[in-house]
Amino acid sequence: MVSLLGVQRVLLCVFVLSCSCSDVQGAECNMTGVWINTLGSVLTLHADGGSLSGSLHTTVEQNPGAAGGDMTGKLMGVLGKGKQPTFAMSVRWHKGSVTAWVGQCFIKAGCPILRTVWLLRSEETSEGNNWKATRVGEDIFYAQKKCDNGGNEE
Repeated sequence: MVSLLGVQRVLLCVFVLSCSCSDVQGAECNMTGVWINTLGSVLTLHADGGSLSGSLHTTVEQNPGAAGGDMTGKLMGVLGKGKQPTFAMSVRWHKGSVTAWVGQCFIKAGCPILRTVWLLRSEETSEGNNWKATRVGEDIFYAQKKCDNGGNEE
């Protein structure tokens, strides 16, 4: 039979370990800066309170010219609170399509990463083509500057 003193010791150990772990994870995600995703697109962000602004230079297009001549779109978004905040951001592309990302900034091995899910909505000429106008995917953005661990690992 487990004694009350034994249970108290186990709970105390769990409490002490959880406090220690939260100190290790105490780093905050600073989203201001330049980020690069796994396909080489470059995201430039400026966080100001609960707002995000910046640009995205994409390396991916469904149709040539859809993102514009320089393939860069103006970005705006919102930023949640906390050390590893959630966020939402969107870009309107040259030919009328829009992309929206929702995600969270995490600290992984001392490095900030942005884990996102995106929706790309293309403009269609008729409601009958609505079914094919939205694509969904996932992106991971890594900080361009080097991290505490000397590199970006997934």
